[in-house]
Amino acid sequence: MKITLIVFAIALMTVFFISSCSSGSGMNRIEKDIAYGPFTIRATATRSKQFNMNYGTMASQTNVAYTILHNGKPIAFPEALQSNTGLPYLWRVYSLPDATDPTLIAGSQSLYLVYLKGGAPVVESILEQHHDFASVQFLDSQNGQPGPYLEVYAKSNTDDLDQLDALVGGRYLLVSKHAVLDVQTRSIQRFNVNNSDVENYSFPSPDGALAFSPDRKNIVFRGAFQSWNTADEDLPDSERALVVYNFEQDSGYAVEFDETALRLLSVDEMDFPWFEKFFEWEKSAQGDRLRLRKLEKTPYWKGRFKVDYAYPYYTLYPVRATMLPVFLAFVEQQTGWTKADLIEDKFHEYTGRILTFASGALKFDVTMKEDEQILQFSKHIYAADNPEYTTFVKKIADAFDADLALGKHQEHFGEITSDTKKIRDAGKKKE
Repeated sequence: MKITLIVFAIALMTVFFISSCSSGSGMNRIEKDIAYGPFTIRATATRSKQFNMNYGTMASQTNVAYTILHNGKPIAFPEALQSNTGLPYLWRVYSLPDATDPTLIAGSQSLYLVYLKGGAPVVESILEQHHDFASVQFLDSQNGQPGPYLEVYAKSNTDDLDQLDALVGGRYLLVSKHAVLDVQTRSIQRFNVNNSDVENYSFPSPDGALAFSPDRKNIVFRGAFQSWNTADEDLPDSERALVVYNFEQDSGYAVEFDETALRLLSVDEMDFPWFEKFFEWEKSAQGDRLRLRKLEKTPYWKGRFKVDYAYPYYTLYPVRATMLPVFLAFVEQQTGWTKADLIEDKFHEYTGRILTFASGALKFDVTMKEDEQILQFSKHIYAADNPEYTTFVKKIADAFDADLALGKHQEHFGEITSDTKKIRDAGKKKE
């Protein structure tokens, strides 16, 4: 009973506080008008206080709502705009400068075209949805290839409130992953609206288009194999593929590949340069069709150098246990270290074998996780941050990569194993 009374009191307090703020001075409300052709876009920012139940304090919140006016009258939007967002207003408004006459895209989770026809405003649905954030991505804005993928969020600040965002640079705009808008003609082609898989590959995974065909009909997405519906014996060695989807015909196909042969360690490496290196378009009577390039030789393996939160590390994957003595000999040759510089050599089931070396005031780890086929050279995990670590680790990384680029040490690399196979094998071992 006490808890109920406390919650009720807090709720009343919150409502009273918000009401008092809203009815107070204009400091809690900012309104800006932006003219675009025959339209006026009004941005209204409202500041309020809300009670944060986690911290027991009042927190500031800013909501920015947009209204589009024509001849001084607000333009009405379909009910689908209000569905399931919790913020029932226009989140964003974008101009389309490359359209033949003044045209806007506006909405929240659902996006709409706004333009004049016969002197009257038209609100035309591009894609209505109630479960995901809307998104926009030009398919041809970077030398005929996809530009940045942008999700549509409600604004929560008043920066550039008097500026209208523009979608410019391309003709074909991918909207919310299931519609293509021709900016010049305003034609809309919806596809795969039920989000079906293609040959048991879900897509896009991750979000966004990877490539666009020369005939401007096929979008290339990154695909991920649906292992949940597949028995162990039917799992592919590589769970990644490219899904090519013809948005005019509303159909697609998968282009499978061997991650080991393409030296693909993560989905982050599936960018356009990688695509151009390993794939090509073939002309046919049915249009452009994607296929793997025929390479003269398999690329050499190389390592990956990264810095995360001042923690530099160089990773070799997938490697056999035989790579460890080779890499240690290389590091010793590069640094002049001897056995006296090895201050600790330990093994743990979860961390693998860790060899710690001291070099002056600096400490470095060489870690070998044999079960995961990972060898890593890094700053010692507990060493204090020092910019010298990044310089040192990168120097070793660059030198060893130079050797790998010459074809050295390739016999010590293994094969990439899919994450699902790793997990299921681990599950079997525990049983």
